[in-house]
Amino acid sequence: MSTATNELTTKSVKPSDLKRLAKTADTPCVSILMRTHRSGPETLQGAIRLKNSIATAEEKLNAMGHAPSILDPIRSLINDSEFWQNQRDGLAIYVTADGCQIFSVNRTVPNEVVVGDAFLITPLVPQHGAAGDYFALSLTWDDAKLYRSNEGSLQLVKTDWLPASYYDLVIPRDPEVSLQHTSHRSVGNAPGTSTAMFHGHGEGEEKIEADRDQYLSLVGDLVASEIYNTHRPLVVVATTETCGKFESTTEVTADAKVEGSPAQWTEHELLEKVQSVVDTQLADDNIDFFQRFGTAASRSQGSSDIQECMAAAQEGKVETLVVATEKAGQGDINRLALEVLRTGGNVYQSDSDNIDSSGVAAIYRY
Repeated sequence: MSTATNELTTKSVKPSDLKRLAKTADTPCVSILMRTHRSGPETLQGAIRLKNSIATAEEKLNAMGHAPSILDPIRSLINDSEFWQNQRDGLAIYVTADGCQIFSVNRTVPNEVVVGDAFLITPLVPQHGAAGDYFALSLTWDDAKLYRSNEGSLQLVKTDWLPASYYDLVIPRDPEVSLQHTSHRSVGNAPGTSTAMFHGHGEGEEKIEADRDQYLSLVGDLVASEIYNTHRPLVVVATTETCGKFESTTEVTADAKVEGSPAQWTEHELLEKVQSVVDTQLADDNIDFFQRFGTAASRSQGSSDIQECMAAAQEGKVETLVVATEKAGQGDINRLALEVLRTGGNVYQSDSDNIDSSGVAAIYRY
């Protein structure tokens, strides 16, 4: 889900984005992280903060012998009032000589400017969530509703685009217009975002298939934006066909599934079916990470020593790394997180109360 701002594109963070950013190795890599505001006069602070951050980045680039002109693509954002009116809680901008990437984040991030040979991404990794909480996606070919568990009930998630209707998301297509032409419309819970709608050609099954793929792709973007950073499992309620198509079309994975069409059930029946699946399919997932870590460390299958974790990560041994939130911006911890992501591991944040003074806890694959 992306938005054109002049020639720039703002996205919501997905796990695949973090892995891709982790694999970026260039000199210089500029990382600008900053707090933003969703509404009110505070939104004006964003432009000032970005101007100051660009000035800081320029100083660091000059000191390292790099041309500050690589920052030119983002300078226009300073005076773009519409851009600042359509933010969430945090903004992350990543710049290399090849271009820039901008991410709108649904939580506050530290104000940081880093110039080096890799990006600062640890503040963007998702939080390690509390056990027992989950999301449920009710999905049919006609509509999509996202719920969040709330003290034994399901609370409907309402945003600008959720609940989502097939006919709201998919623009009617002109069969004579070729696939090369696109339209744009706003989609998503982050105001100002837009997604390209491809105009297919032909009638019948091909058109239906293309429309459904587009619908599921957009639903996936909307859901991913809501559940990212929560580390709470997702239960998908849908027919086998719909759920299978949803997972193959999007980057969203169902942690548990309720098979059947949710259109045939009342909300109470839906809750009962979802809760039954949560109690069975997700029981093992609710084991606390730090209980697992204690067992793993006692068997030399985990560590809280940064150097030991780095050596294990370089061998591809780290399955899961959890870092203390307040230390996520530290260089050595960021380098460790980058290495874990590069080798296929998972990285999360957690309150430092659960982690010793090193700020990290890793469980190994073997």
